[in-house]
This record gives sequence, structure tokens and C-alpha cells, in this order.
Amino acid sequence: MIAIVTEKSSMKCTVQFFITLVLIILSIASCYAVNVTIKGGPRIKSDDGNFEIGLNGRGHFDVHSFSPDHANPDFPPFGSQLLSSNDRDGFNWRRTYGTLTGRIYSLNFKFENDFAINANTPFPHSLREAWLSTKLGPGQITLGQFKPYRGMEELTSSNEITLMERPSTSSTGIYSGRQFLTGIGYKATIRDNIGFGIDVMSLSHFGLPIEGITYGGRAVWLPIDKEGNILHLGFSVSRDTTSKDSLPARIVDIYGGREGISKSLGVAGASPGAPNSNSQSTFSAEMAYSFRALTLQGEYAISGLDNTHQVNGNTKDSTIHVFYIQASWFVTGENAVYKKDRGTFGKPKPINKLGALELAARYDFAENINQSLSADPCKTGTSKCQVQVITLGINWYPYQNIRFMLNYYLTEANIGNAGLGTPTRKDNPSVLSFRTQLSF
Repeated sequence: MIAIVTEKSSMKCTVQFFITLVLIILSIASCYAVNVTIKGGPRIKSDDGNFEIGLNGRGHFDVHSFSPDHANPDFPPFGSQLLSSNDRDGFNWRRTYGTLTGRIYSLNFKFENDFAINANTPFPHSLREAWLSTKLGPGQITLGQFKPYRGMEELTSSNEITLMERPSTSSTGIYSGRQFLTGIGYKATIRDNIGFGIDVMSLSHFGLPIEGITYGGRAVWLPIDKEGNILHLGFSVSRDTTSKDSLPARIVDIYGGREGISKSLGVAGASPGAPNSNSQSTFSAEMAYSFRALTLQGEYAISGLDNTHQVNGNTKDSTIHVFYIQASWFVTGENAVYKKDRGTFGKPKPINKLGALELAARYDFAENINQSLSADPCKTGTSKCQVQVITLGINWYPYQNIRFMLNYYLTEANIGNAGLGTPTRKDNPSVLSFRTQLSF
């Protein structure tokens, strides 16, 4: 009952916040002659161009069928082997976003809240993006809560990711739990084919103490930049330094989709006797090529975690390697759309009456290379710490703002053996997931 009351009160606070914000903006708008459009979402714009505001939304409704691995009598069960046959089956609202964007003179703003919340994520924790920005030199400076400039798939909108879940090079993996942070960032485009972004942010989001710090940036280059023929190259670097109350610098891999199993690959500062502040340093490289209806992309990241474990009483660090390769093909002939403001690919408008049909596949790999029988940063007491996921997907876009997604996951968590002569311990669940996606 307490959780229900908390959720209702947090939802009420969120709604009141948005209503108050809309009323304030509309009171400003009442002083101007305005035009109202509804294409792409309701939008109000003043005749003199100094004021505009728009409302957008998205809803992602998922259903999952989870097939856990069978327990192996040769070793103690782990991962999905501990589940019953229907522990992760069922429905969930993955996202329910309400988004206000606009501009007052040269000041841009965005407020985005996820209403698919529960007692653990009340307002203001449910805020995703909440920032102000303005033009500065050739680019834009942003202050507030937004995504740090890290990686291609991480920065792709959830409305436009090719498969239902992001790979291990994102906040689903190496930046675990650190998707929306508070701070300041600057991004710009040079000569129309080179872009960059830099940021300095707290390792927290709204509703948490301002603790920890992250800084880094991303650069992209388009050596080929033609319609239907785009080559994208990029890299990003970051350093996250935690403190007592900040979001932890840790790496996980969730295998088996959204309702899958979370496998820890290491936590900075987990070693006994580690200092209060511990860091994660990450370098990531990315490459993508889109030619007509075919898009190929991949990312590789190497991340170092400080003070994750001990060997013979000495504190040691960990190194984690992650990468994915992904391909998608529009059977119906559409071309992926490249968005230079983000340095990512988006989805096209269907060109056929029956909509657009896309086939996709991805191989995703993550491993802590320091895991061994003597070094145990993953806390498994075994010789290996590795996760592999193959995802196959079909996307159907009957209209530009409606998408149906079907994903099938083949997964393997491999934690090696517990000593000489003992069997290799693996967990191999499979999952079928379906999403209905609406946006405006």
C-alpha cells in the first residue's frame, strides 16, 4: 500500500509540474500572434519567430516470452537456471514519454518525463531530459540533464534504435545506470561533415545529491556524405570518478532482453580497502556504413575500472572489452536517415502503401579479461566472466510514427570453471520479445 501511495503521489507531482510549465509558457504565448500546427505533434509558434513550443510523446509496450536454461547437475545453477519457466514472461510499459520542447528568443529548452514509473523512480527521478541551451560560436551549449556524448547507439533515440535493447557499449552495459546526467555540454558541426561534443557532468540525475564527476567527449567524421551512401567514423572518451553518494562506476551486461539477467563485469572500488573515490576510464571507437537499404555498424570499447578486486592482498584494477556488430536491411527499399545533430542514424518514412519492413541482426560481446581463479572482479569465484548475445529482429513500420518490433535473443553467459577438472559453467536462455511503438 505504501508503494501504491508513493507512485500515485509521484505521478501527481509529475503531472502538476508539466501543467504548471505549460500554463507559464502559454501565458507568455498569449502576448503574441501565433500559428498552430499539428504535423509531427502539436506546435505553437509566434508570427515573429521569437517563441515556439511543441508537445511530443511516445509509448513502448512490450511483451516477453522467456525460456530459462535448464540447471546442469554438474555445477550449481546460476543466472536463468535459478528461474522458473515463467518468472520473466509477461507485459510491461517500457516507456511512456511526454516531451515539451521549444524556444524563447535564443534560448532553447526541453523537458521530457517518463510516466512509466514505479515506486522506485518517482518524480523527479522520472525526468529524462531537462535542459536549456543556446547558440555559442559554431555550436550549441547545453546546461541541465541530458545524455553525455558517448557512443553512436547510446545517443540514438529510443524511437529509432534498430533492435529493442541497446548493446553493451551503452548505458545497458559499460555505462550502467548513467544514461541521463546533470552538467554542461557543448557540441558543434564543422564543414558539415565533422562533429564533436564535450561535456563535464555530475554522476547524478535530478533528485540525487550532486556527487561524483564525469568528463569526456565524442568526435565524428563523414568521409562519405551522400544521400543513400554514408560512411561514419567516430570515437569517444570519458572518465567517471565516483564519490560516496554518486551513481557507481560499474559495468554490467543484461542478457536476454529487458527482462533478462544482469551479469556484473566489475565495480570500481569494490576491493576491500579501496579509497572513497574510484574511476572508470573508457575509450570507444565506432564505424557505420549505409548504402541504400543496407546499414552496417559496430562499436568497440575498452574500459578500465579502478580497485575492483584483490590478488594476494594487493588491490588490482580491471579491464573490460565490449563490442558489437550489427546489420539492418530495408526489404521495401527505404534508406536509413543520418542525423548530423546527433551523429546517429534514424529511421525513414515508408515509401510503400503497406509500410516499411526491416530485417536486423546483431552480435554483442562483453568480457572482463582479468577474471581468473585467483582474481575475481566479477565475484563468481570462477575462471571467466563473459557474455555473448545474438539478437535477430524484424521491424514493420505501417506509418512513420508506428512500429512493431519482434526480437529473438540467443544468449550465453560463460563464467568458466571453478578449478581443474571441473566443468565450464554456462547459462543459455532464449527470449522472444514483441513491442508496439507509438510516437508523435
